Amino acid sequence: MTAAIHFETEAYDVTHGKPMGRHFAGHGFLSAFARHSSHDAPVGYVGNAKFGGEFCSFIKNFRPESSPRYIVAAKAGALRQVGCLFTPSPINAAQTWQRELHGPRSWSLCGVNHTLSSARAMDGLSALLAAAVQPWDAIICTSTASRAVIETLFARQEEHLARRLGATRSIRPQLPVIPLGVDCEAQARRSERRGEARSSLGIEPGDFVVLFLGRLSFHAKANPTPMYLALERVMRRHRVVLIECGWTANEHIAQAYADARAKLCPSVRSIVLDGRVNEVRDTAWAAADVFCSLSDNIQETFGLTPIEAMAAGLPVVVTNWDGYKDTVRNGIDGFAVPTMAAPPGAGQHLATRHALEVDTYDSYIGQASTAIAVDVDATAAAFERLAADPDLRHRMGANGAARAREHFDWKVIVRAYEELWQELAALRTAGQEAPSPGAARGIWPARPDPFELFASFPSIPFSSQQVFSQAADVPEAEVLERLSLRVSLVNASPDISSAFLLSVWKLAGGRGATVRDILAAHQSTSPALAVRALLWLTKLGLLRVAPRAERP
Repeated sequence: MTAAIHFETEAYDVTHGKPMGRHFAGHGFLSAFARHSSHDAPVGYVGNAKFGGEFCSFIKNFRPESSPRYIVAAKAGALRQVGCLFTPSPINAAQTWQRELHGPRSWSLCGVNHTLSSARAMDGLSALLAAAVQPWDAIICTSTASRAVIETLFARQEEHLARRLGATRSIRPQLPVIPLGVDCEAQARRSERRGEARSSLGIEPGDFVVLFLGRLSFHAKANPTPMYLALERVMRRHRVVLIECGWTANEHIAQAYADARAKLCPSVRSIVLDGRVNEVRDTAWAAADVFCSLSDNIQETFGLTPIEAMAAGLPVVVTNWDGYKDTVRNGIDGFAVPTMAAPPGAGQHLATRHALEVDTYDSYIGQASTAIAVDVDATAAAFERLAADPDLRHRMGANGAARAREHFDWKVIVRAYEELWQELAALRTAGQEAPSPGAARGIWPARPDPFELFASFPSIPFSSQQVFSQAADVPEAEVLERLSLRVSLVNASPDISSAFLLSVWKLAGGRGATVRDILAAHQSTSPALAVRALLWLTKLGLLRVAPRAERP
């Protein structure tokens, strides 16, 4: 079974100056579909003949012997003969109404999730339940965490429709979990240039090389502070080289990274490369001993680079967060570092400010990221074990490569897509009834508290009984200097100041205090702000968290 591929050049283009994860995922999928589809005549669905020609050229570039064709939107009825329309984003209400013109059983709609934290994404998903979506449609979820987000949005909207309109039933699309894929063969070949790559970068024998590859954005991707702090500790016993192969949106962000490196890991040799250039990315992959991605942001739902690293035979150090929880096996393919986020209720103010357009989307996700802590101690311990044990690096790299070939190679993913499209066709033919609706609470279904919506992301639950204490050997002057760094994002939050964060740090003290005690001492302050402050300071390596039993 195949599907017509909704094609717009921008969605599959990775050659422009600011590519995003969805562009790499779209390009990876379509090039893999061209190579591995069971049909030799792929079909595009396009807005006009110009896009149709570009679709056919794209396919033939990867499969010269194929005979691609296209359907223009003005003749959408031709989708009946194909049976399914796939779009490289979640299906939307407009697509369901467009299908209604030809009958609800004319074809299935299938999409895939990417970022779920934007207003557009949440509005689009919530609107589906009041549109003409059918049970023979599907939104492919790239991770179990992203499926939980979509299910939460659906449940909230169903409750709203029941309360507002007395709705007693709801129709949802299917929500299968199918990960993104990677070209394992191409990734594996990158290691063949290891000696040449390390020599070109001036890397000495015995250097421990850690690679981060991807967009460099401390507010929207991964705050580098935990990685920098952890690598500085490893420098006590090993020569560490950090390669950051990526790109920034502007020079101000690039300078913020440079300032943070100078302050937090001054002993580590730093190499910054332009990750938009294919040859440069090849060199970075080949030169690395370990890959690291400490994602801490709600805009991430899967994370492609860790499975690329696994396919390249590299052990990985990642956060136990969002889609990484599905892909990386802790202690087998690498190490998954614990994460903690503020509990539901602590972020409604953030969601409301964004909903009212007081804060931009960038400000919203940046502020949310400050209340997501990454365990710096666990990160340092993971790096230390890998730096000290080349055999462990080799075993974990081999484990990851085998797992990537078995579960994440594009050949496997394309086959899973085609099997799904066959299942949707069977549902459409049978006319399966809609599933029973779920239930959820909320005031604005499409604008929930981010820490409720993304409660499935962190690996450790937040509790008022947890003890926060000052990190050892960090004087007050260092606290203020660290808070002044742009990557600390203090300036991004209008309701929290450095002075407030410092007061919370002082309350925790060297012996530590429970969350309940700290909240009691700050009765004039919103508990949500105090909770965010505790996790913020933990992310910055200024506090550490432990269960009550570990209190000194």
